[in-house]
Amino acid sequence: MLDIYKTVTDRILKQLEAGQIPWRKTWSIGIPKSLTTGKEYRGFNVFVLGTAPFSSRYWTTYRQAQRLGGHVRKGEKATPVIYWKWRTPQDIQKLREKTGKESFAPCVPFLSSVFNLDQVEGITRPDDDIQQRQQPPLELAQSVFAIMPDKPEIVHATITEPAYSPLQDRITLPNLSQFVSADEYFATLYHELTHSTGHSRRLNRFAHSDGDRIEKYSFEELVAEFGAAFLCAFAGISNQMSDALQAAYIEGWSRVFRQDTRILIRAAAAAQRAADYIRGKVIADQELEVAA
Repeated sequence: MLDIYKTVTDRILKQLEAGQIPWRKTWSIGIPKSLTTGKEYRGFNVFVLGTAPFSSRYWTTYRQAQRLGGHVRKGEKATPVIYWKWRTPQDIQKLREKTGKESFAPCVPFLSSVFNLDQVEGITRPDDDIQQRQQPPLELAQSVFAIMPDKPEIVHATITEPAYSPLQDRITLPNLSQFVSADEYFATLYHELTHSTGHSRRLNRFAHSDGDRIEKYSFEELVAEFGAAFLCAFAGISNQMSDALQAAYIEGWSRVFRQDTRILIRAAAAAQRAADYIRGKVIADQELEVAA
């Protein structure tokens, strides 16, 4: 059976080895979309599709392209995306009878293959294929914070390391003058806001985390990294980092991913839910989306 977790982890590891950090990309053409449904891809798929070397934000399967009157050019390679199949009560009962186990995840991942519209002929590009933003990026970035319900306390101080305190439900950021750009400020704010969604007053993510202290820390930091990436992609702002830090940063995450091939997908699902909460799209006290 195909190990989906290993497949997607290997893909990210190759990008890291090449010096590319998928969740630090600026999605200047917009978050990837399905050509047939018009819906934006979510979670881990944003990184997989957003870092592919194409100019279109739209993706389609081979058969969908044919149904739309087009065709994938000969020799083009597909890109894998992850979908989730929800198990019915009947499915779970059959698994219990077959394995003797009682507990099963309510959904399971499977891979599908899609092609970018750049790889397809005979289909007219949608009008919004090059995204036209109605608001300037920094104005949109500020509005993301303004929309968030039940915000934590935000304070600024002369410090070098931003932090979120769950005990005080407080984010402490360096003074505005310490950031090299407004983009960097908002990327940092989004990282800490994502942490704050784990509080029991919001998504209660901290109560659901497993493993020892180091494993919990690694998972939560990855959730915050991904959450900031989703919000930066939505606002259209850059989420870069110092070149001096990049080598050690890449090596650190590569080590974590090799130790746990499931952490990428689990963290991306948790981060998507956190980003949705910050954007006012989900309410508090709902269980974390299953992705394991």
